[in-house]
Amino acid sequence: MPQNPLQPGAPEALAERPGLSGLLALLVHAVFLGLMIFAVSWQTRPVPVVAEIWDALPGPPSPPRLQPKPRAEPVPKQTPPAPAPPPPPVVPKTDAAKPPVPQVKPVPTPPPRQPTRPEPKADIALEAEKQKQLAEAEARHQRELAEAARRDEEARREVEAARAAQAAAAATAEQQRQRELQRQREQQEAQAAAQQAQAARQSAREAYLAAIELEIRRRVVRPPGVQGNLQADIKVLQTRSGVVADSRIIKSSGLALVDEACLRAVPNALPLPSDPAVFNADLVIRCRPLD
Repeated sequence: MPQNPLQPGAPEALAERPGLSGLLALLVHAVFLGLMIFAVSWQTRPVPVVAEIWDALPGPPSPPRLQPKPRAEPVPKQTPPAPAPPPPPVVPKTDAAKPPVPQVKPVPTPPPRQPTRPEPKADIALEAEKQKQLAEAEARHQRELAEAARRDEEARREVEAARAAQAAAAATAEQQRQRELQRQREQQEAQAAAQQAQAARQSAREAYLAAIELEIRRRVVRPPGVQGNLQADIKVLQTRSGVVADSRIIKSSGLALVDEACLRAVPNALPLPSDPAVFNADLVIRCRPLD
């Protein structure tokens, strides 16, 4: 029965075949290198990540409803790491010349890369639409604020205009009232002045007539034997300077002697009044010779 050259009990066979031992060593190193490369590539494989995107925060919990159960996503199976390769067989040293065993440097394991999640195009479009809606809502809100401010300004201006018109109307009414009061005062003052002037003229006229009557009574000659309070009215026509142009009896006393005595007592010139306004060219004078 031939011996296995890989068994430790066959050193003589390996020593007799140096080319076979070198070939086995190369084969073992190649298998080890392949296992290391496979392990590194398996560790750097990206793990799928599932994420959910919310448009807004969830509201208060709604009453439970019968909903279909969500289908569970299949979980990818992970391949278990390959078992470590067995150590190379120990070859006993012999005196015969052996080919040198090549030294294989260990390949450094690169750090695992973080799996990058590609952003779906649908999420980008949804976010852009959301930003657009927010911008439109903000612009609409600003327009509403501007419109409200404009309406408030118009209302304020209308109130101010109404107040100004009311104040102007009140000022106009007050001015009209003051003018009416002034007119009434002036009218009352004019009436009072007219009354005073009329009273003054009346007093001056009475004084003027009294002075003429006194002058006639002072000049009259009482007829003898006449008794009683007799009176004759004489109408006198005079000029502006007081010169008597005509005189006659318009009301007799009942006695011709008394009437003639009164006519003779009228002077050629009568006294003039102190107020020229009361001068009258046509006078009626009372004559009482027995006073």
